[in-house]
Amino acid sequence: MVSRRGTNVSQLNRHRLNIMQTPQYNQKLSKTWDRSAGTATVELALVVPLLLLLLMGIIEFGLLFEDFMLLKNAAREGARTGATGNSTTAIADRVENAAAQLATEDLTITQEYSVYDEGSWTWYTLGDISGDEGTINDAPAGSPIRVEVSYPHPLVATGILPGLEDDPGSGTINLTATATFRRE
Repeated sequence: MVSRRGTNVSQLNRHRLNIMQTPQYNQKLSKTWDRSAGTATVELALVVPLLLLLLMGIIEFGLLFEDFMLLKNAAREGARTGATGNSTTAIADRVENAAAQLATEDLTITQEYSVYDEGSWTWYTLGDISGDEGTINDAPAGSPIRVEVSYPHPLVATGILPGLEDDPGSGTINLTATATFRRE
């Protein structure tokens, strides 16, 4: 086959193959290969810390989200228990059982009810009263009962992701979930 310039293409290809088999060409190729291998190492050294930081952020966010969802469910369970008239002890037990995967000794449970008085809602701490039906909470029927659950989530990547802590040096971030149900 003849190219436009009038040379035989197969002869040109043979000439190129002969050049690639010379020691000088192999040395040039070897130096180019060594430089690109060094470049890849530098690029890896720059990218790996960023990828690890991203990975730790994803893991930390996942653990935070899991604990928040547990808290939200525990608050909802507690508020529902309070809405049916159960005692404050029963409400606290229900919250602790719903959040059993967390360190329950670190949970802070706040139980309140609200009464509409003189044009505004006023919140009071929920208490117990004893009666013929046993111990029940003292919220009047129809009033909102609010259960708030707080938990200091221990951070996994404290040293890697600084600045996430609520209180520097504590290694925790406070999570709070609230649920409100109307007393039956």
